[in-house]
Amino acid sequence: PGNDIKLSEDRIRGYKNFGNKLWNITRFVLEQNPTLDAPLAPEDQMLVEEARVMAADVTKQIEDYRLDLGADAAYQFTWSRFADVVIEDSKPILKGEDTARAASRASALLQSLQIILKVLHPFMPYVTEEIWKDLPGTQDLLMVEQWPSQKTQ
Repeated sequence: PGNDIKLSEDRIRGYKNFGNKLWNITRFVLEQNPTLDAPLAPEDQMLVEEARVMAADVTKQIEDYRLDLGADAAYQFTWSRFADVVIEDSKPILKGEDTARAASRASALLQSLQIILKVLHPFMPYVTEEIWKDLPGTQDLLMVEQWPSQKTQ
């Protein structure tokens, strides 16, 4: 029993860290003053498409009653791909001289974050709902938003 308690505490600590990471991702994205109407460069459209592919994977896992795999896919994409790679690679673009390019990347980050929040919502509804209300262009509660698909957000 002692090991089970330790494992549970470690998992809780890990999920707390993930919630904190999600807040930090959101803060970074919002600091870029993104808009949803900026035209996307092809590479930024590909970033949004990556988020849609992840959403399709999470959808399939949920439909197959593999909530653990769906949650893990959303977690891995958010932490390992979006936070660790996409955001880090975006920093020079966002600080660069090309304002159209920066606006495109900021919009792609916002659109990707919206998709991430939608797929994380079943697993962490309170945090995602709280973040959602602060995003530009959102009017309704996250829980009534359309589930993301590969075709549309």
